[in-house]
Amino acid sequence: MSTVLQLASTGLLQGLLYSLIGIGLYLVFTVMRVVNFAHGYFVLIGMYGVLTLQPQGVLAFIGAIVVAALGGALVGYLVQRFLLESGLAKGGHSQLVITLSLGIAIQYLFQVLHPEPFETIPNPYPFEAFTSSGVTISAPRMAAGVLSLVLVLAVSFLVYRTRIGTIIRGCSESLNGAIHVGINVRRVYRLTFALGCGLAAIAGGLLLPIQPVSPALGLELTIKAFIVVVIGGAGSLWGTVAAGVLLGLAEALGSLYAPGTFATALVYGLFFLVILVRPQGLVVRATARIKPRKALTKVGVG
Repeated sequence: MSTVLQLASTGLLQGLLYSLIGIGLYLVFTVMRVVNFAHGYFVLIGMYGVLTLQPQGVLAFIGAIVVAALGGALVGYLVQRFLLESGLAKGGHSQLVITLSLGIAIQYLFQVLHPEPFETIPNPYPFEAFTSSGVTISAPRMAAGVLSLVLVLAVSFLVYRTRIGTIIRGCSESLNGAIHVGINVRRVYRLTFALGCGLAAIAGGLLLPIQPVSPALGLELTIKAFIVVVIGGAGSLWGTVAAGVLLGLAEALGSLYAPGTFATALVYGLFFLVILVRPQGLVVRATARIKPRKALTKVGVG
């Protein structure tokens, strides 16, 4: 029983990190209808950004995450501004080609800059672990899970309780309506893509003390982000969060019954089965994307 509790606790905290990664992809897809195949590589930007700064101590670590997040958001803004905007205008599969190519370029860039595989940083926190009822959780994992939950709640508040969120949801619900009431849709798209990439970079910074980074990790994280969004329901923020937690639990508990890579294959197989049985996702609500408020007509371009 103690082993199960240990794995379940680890899986829950890891799942909250997956949720944070998935939320960034969820925002981009829901608002812009862009399938960002480079999303996992923005997690790498956060990981390598913190690794490059080599923070010593918790305050320096938090500062390094902020810097990495700003860097990821800036790269995301520039990608949307100079690459994806023209691709969206052309339609077709241009966005797919652009994001795939971007992910490959980022991977090779990090292979050149960091030829040493599986790099990490020491525990930046002043304590090593928490122990309760026979369950021991390392400080970096506990902090990563808690901070991921806080950020998920913050994003939920932003989307559903602020004027900016109303504008974002307005663009998601009706692009023509948003343009009609004077919203600068291009600006909303740029900021949304930057926000999604910034969240991915934050997740990467939090993940670094837990999991060593390698340039090839970007593809794995991209796949997991897509699993989280698809399983959760592409129009549901909290469905994405639930799917992230389930993925973390499935990975952790699956290792108890299946060895090594077979456990990973089993987890992905189970999620594939869920997609077949319930392709609309775990959470489907008529209000998953709330209609713009009437006050939206007063927002203007800004």
